[in-house]
Amino acid sequence: MEADRLPTLDELAAVVAARAGEPDARLGAAIGVGRELTDLGDALIGRFVAEARAAGLSWTEIGRLFGTSKQAVQQRYGPTTTDGGDWPGHWTSDVRRALDRAGEEARALDHDYIGTEHVLIALVGGDGGVAAAVLRELGVARDRMLATSCMRRGPSGRAPQECLPLMPRLKQALEHSRRIADGLDVRLADTEHLLAGIVAVPDSMAVEILRRLGVAPIDVHAALAERMGVGPQLLGVTRRRRRRLLG
Repeated sequence: MEADRLPTLDELAAVVAARAGEPDARLGAAIGVGRELTDLGDALIGRFVAEARAAGLSWTEIGRLFGTSKQAVQQRYGPTTTDGGDWPGHWTSDVRRALDRAGEEARALDHDYIGTEHVLIALVGGDGGVAAAVLRELGVARDRMLATSCMRRGPSGRAPQECLPLMPRLKQALEHSRRIADGLDVRLADTEHLLAGIVAVPDSMAVEILRRLGVAPIDVHAALAERMGVGPQLLGVTRRRRRRLLG
């Protein structure tokens, strides 16, 4: 494919066909490819938002290009990064370690961002906490996650980044996690709240990986609720007033 040309629908369909044979499996593969493209699109836009900011564009100017407010675009593509341990918000030490490990997992895969998938694999590899126990109970293992096409290694040879940006869907998951913990009157959100927040983002890569492993968000909520002794409905997300979303 030429460097300045996007893949055609037929070319993307060929990728799907190469991953699965039966119609139901092909549909699942198509959903996965769509989510991969969405995450790549977010990463692409985020890279050039950072470039525009470095060139001196204001958030107001960038928001105008998106056709939205500066607050909306700043929240979605703002400079939230990690350089190890610097995680804003009220989190337990277990969550902070998991988020740090997520950055390590992203770098090990040559990814230049941190997404929900990296946090999920960090939780799977955790040595304790409710989230790790629930994921093991549901049959989610590190090797099985890495075997999915969602966890393909990025292009090698790139200079390592000191700080990796957070993908918009991971930002959403972190917000959901805090909201769930607040609803349970918990001051410091723990791994169980983090996992509940991740599966509350239905189009995230983590949810797609779980789906490929035969685990639905409702399964995660049920297992978490049983271990925490709360109703599954308390681990969902209360919808706020609908706002205009970025494309």
